[in-house]
Amino acid sequence: MSCPCTSAARLLLNTAHRGLSCSRIQLYSLSRQGSQTHLHPRVRVRSFSETSVCYASKDGTTKDGGSDGGKKSISEGKRLSGSGGSGKGGSQLRCPKCGDPCTHVETFVSSTRFVKCEKCHHFFVVLSETDSKKGLNKEPESAAEAVKLAFAQKPPPPPKKIYAYLDKYVVGQSYAKKVLAVAVYNHYKRIYNNIPAGSRQQVEVEKQPTLTPRELLQIAGISPHGNALGASMQQQASQQAPQEKRGGEVLDSTHTDIKLEKSNIILLGPTGSGKTLLAQTLARCLDVPFAICDCTTLTQAGYVGEDIESVIAKLLQDANYSVDKAQQGIVFLDEVDKIGSVPGIHQLRDVGGEGVQQGLLKLLEGTIVNVPEKNSRKLRGETVQVDTTNILFVASGAFNGLDRIISRRKNEKYLGFGTPSNLGKGRRAAAAADLANTSGETDTVAELEEKDRLLKHVEARDLIEFGMIPEFVGRLPVVVPLHSLDEETLVRILTEPRNAVVPQYQALFSMDKCELNVNQDALRAIAKMALERKTGARGLRSIMEKLLLEPMFEVPHSDIMAVELDQDVVQGKAQPRYIRAPAKESAEEEYDSGIEEENWPRQADAANN
Repeated sequence: MSCPCTSAARLLLNTAHRGLSCSRIQLYSLSRQGSQTHLHPRVRVRSFSETSVCYASKDGTTKDGGSDGGKKSISEGKRLSGSGGSGKGGSQLRCPKCGDPCTHVETFVSSTRFVKCEKCHHFFVVLSETDSKKGLNKEPESAAEAVKLAFAQKPPPPPKKIYAYLDKYVVGQSYAKKVLAVAVYNHYKRIYNNIPAGSRQQVEVEKQPTLTPRELLQIAGISPHGNALGASMQQQASQQAPQEKRGGEVLDSTHTDIKLEKSNIILLGPTGSGKTLLAQTLARCLDVPFAICDCTTLTQAGYVGEDIESVIAKLLQDANYSVDKAQQGIVFLDEVDKIGSVPGIHQLRDVGGEGVQQGLLKLLEGTIVNVPEKNSRKLRGETVQVDTTNILFVASGAFNGLDRIISRRKNEKYLGFGTPSNLGKGRRAAAAADLANTSGETDTVAELEEKDRLLKHVEARDLIEFGMIPEFVGRLPVVVPLHSLDEETLVRILTEPRNAVVPQYQALFSMDKCELNVNQDALRAIAKMALERKTGARGLRSIMEKLLLEPMFEVPHSDIMAVELDQDVVQGKAQPRYIRAPAKESAEEEYDSGIEEENWPRQADAANN
């Protein structure tokens, strides 16, 4: 059969005939099976399907792989530099088969890519570093293909499954858990839908055999079409890349793909209601990168403090510095109400408040952010570009005093108090009004119910009056209010979740061979005290620490077997009741005290199990 590479190979061999003192020639390539070339009758040529694949790289290592199993061989000496070497490089390459020096073959093209071993009479093509990167190194799968493959193997979890997982750790807040479960599920679907359709074809093209005999001759500068060195390879690469429709093609096309946009979320709720715990629990069950960032440390660009790009830097760190994975992640912005603007400050810029909101605008909507690379600072200019278009942002904040703003907007009389006419704007004025109106002797339960009722009617203009700029609020379309924790919910928080407060203290006491028993009346008394403190679930741990201080001091290295707490102990009317072990003989007590410290690690492991 006749093809352009046959004439090129014949031209090569006829030109270099003077320097060939061998009876056979082997051509090595990563080619398709069954391509055999007929050359000069005096030269025997083995077909490419029978020939082992072998490239001699410029660093002296050979890349060997073919039909015989793909064995790799490495030349003994890497590269011997010296002035006595043959060819233009002033160096010698060693044969990967026998280890003897190879000599360069002079051709009509000023190229030293062909070398010959004088001992075993093998020909080799020496590839440069750029050719090795372009041809021999198989590029890994793109993140888009990885996502498609992952979805094909394991579909994303449905919202009900995510909701059930959150139920194990977070008590109450069913509306917020439903919103987060649906948002995460839609995030998976949006990532899958927004992958360009041409990416799969492009990766399939890259997975084809890298260099054919025709491309091998083109790299060597002996293109049958007369192109320059590697020019035809670049043309083929440009032809393989999928072309996007631009200009007039977009106007003429009738079919357009739907691109799904994200819906960022903002969580509102009093302190201790479970906003951060929801995010921490959600981060453990996701297959996408999840970063929890604190807005209190952010400042405007150019001032002392963390820059706004550090938000994406934390996401990049969670994605193990893979840009493609980080572009599909979720960012949780905690304490977002602390960057609300404070009016009345006589200065040019609010660098920790309104300036941060302005810097977050394009980040929330979708832009390309220059993030410092791993172990580098921003001043050096070593940055990577991350596209935030598909990154989902979830913001949360306590927004103290927001219910007062809603009440004033609706012209309702707040519980037992008139609406003050001189209430200023901003988060500090709202917090001050909230503090002034909660200092009176009102029913705590009724007050919390009134706050929850007002927070259900929150609108964007209320957040704007609180101190958030309109552009920032508009980029967070889903507003989720969290309800306050009542007495029944606090009792469940003490015992039901996986990481509940009372089981934690029971594990602490079990390490010292002691049991902790808390009856139902004591749990209700603890919940009632936490409700009056108005710190949510965080107040439960404070009360438990105060109650168990004396038992935790008395129990270690003692004969106490159990500690019991009842309602009188919680209210301060009685002391905790201790149940002691029966008295032992003195010899047994000395023996037990000697081995107590040795058995402690075992007791700690048993308590955890």
